[in-house]
Amino acid sequence: MAKKEITVLKEYFKAGKRPTESQFGDFIDSFAHLDDANIFSPNYKEKSNFKFVFPEQKADQAIDVLLGNVTIHGCLEIEVAGFYNFQNSVGTIKKQIVIGAFNDNNIWRPPVSRIIEASGEIVDNIYISDIVWDNTIKQYKITIYHTNSRGNEYVVRLAHQSTANAVVDKAVLSDIYTNSLSGQKKHYVHYNENVGIKTKKPVAPLDVQGKILFDTESPVIGGVAIRGYDTMWARGYHFLSSDGTQNAGGFAAVGVQDKVNLYYIGKYESKVASFNPENNHSAFSGNIEVAGEVKSQSQRVFDYSPTIYLDRSVDYGGYTQGIQTRLSNGTNNWFFGNAHEDTFVVSTGSYDGGRQLVVNRNGNAAFKGKVEAKDFVVSTTPTADHVFAADYKLRKIDELEKFISEKNHLPEIPSAKEMTDSGLSVGDFQIKLLQKIEELTLYMISMKKEIDVLKPN
Repeated sequence: MAKKEITVLKEYFKAGKRPTESQFGDFIDSFAHLDDANIFSPNYKEKSNFKFVFPEQKADQAIDVLLGNVTIHGCLEIEVAGFYNFQNSVGTIKKQIVIGAFNDNNIWRPPVSRIIEASGEIVDNIYISDIVWDNTIKQYKITIYHTNSRGNEYVVRLAHQSTANAVVDKAVLSDIYTNSLSGQKKHYVHYNENVGIKTKKPVAPLDVQGKILFDTESPVIGGVAIRGYDTMWARGYHFLSSDGTQNAGGFAAVGVQDKVNLYYIGKYESKVASFNPENNHSAFSGNIEVAGEVKSQSQRVFDYSPTIYLDRSVDYGGYTQGIQTRLSNGTNNWFFGNAHEDTFVVSTGSYDGGRQLVVNRNGNAAFKGKVEAKDFVVSTTPTADHVFAADYKLRKIDELEKFISEKNHLPEIPSAKEMTDSGLSVGDFQIKLLQKIEELTLYMISMKKEIDVLKPN
């Protein structure tokens, strides 16, 4: 078959003549303008007359689309479709492959592919490979794998667009053969209403395997914006059980229109923590454990019996636990806490700085400086009332005078040096002073009796 001049073609159709098949082909070639690039571009070709049936009850079958040992540039599409009279093959899979390759496996741009359509039961039966070089038959090919053992019928359409000559019109099918597919066996794109990014098998309406970058034109900078309602709304992120039926808790907010009334962690009906943006109050349903420092301008604990615990998480020796206050420049100001297992201190600076108060477990306490109080109660025994007992031996006045002359202090009262060196026991000293007052009272009573005797009648 070839192009012929009109005069030659007329001879084919003279009266009484019937054109042969070859002559009729010449006629078609002469008027179809197959070499006209404006009508039949060499840069775009399609082929859609492929049809095959995989054998029944035979697993791991495959068929190759043989592209030849040719130069393949540009974008190639392969679409496999099934038939509604074969229930397992209903639907379509369309794959787009971008490649740059010369003949003899000289690939300068490895194939990059994506599934642009995949729907219907066919996705459970057919898997399409990328363009690969088969070194045995020395040509490029695309393998269509049959992942179901049912005998299903399919058709294949090829389309190729390139700046060089398109080549898919020369493609042929191989025989069906056994070829087991490993790894990914199913194509996904908007499948079952799921969309996947960097994953071929999305398991949620939006399944993102990687990071998300947000533009700066959003009113939320560098984050996710969740729109509320004009009425009462609740929005957030929640963790679900494996079957998707149970809410395990999460992070959420509750509000009305453009106002957030409450942020919470956990479930709304059983919050682990909640934060009120109106009054800046925070509430926690359990204990708070802090491994590092706690810095706050104001803290309050609300409860019937509020308690703040400072628990040790490790035991490597040492007993320092407490509250350290600091000035705005970071300088340590006051420390309140225990500096030893049996010692509580209040000190300036750090725990081992200038100790102003030390309280020991045995009840002893030490103050540095004066102690001022509106009332001071000292509980001690015995008292000084033994002075008034009948058997109490009161010193004679001349003995008392001699003692004071020699010692320069009252009996049973520490000297000035003893007070300076050892300090005073407030309770004991008060009893001693009371004892001296009671003794003085007895001396005065005795003197009155003597005076009464000396008075004239």
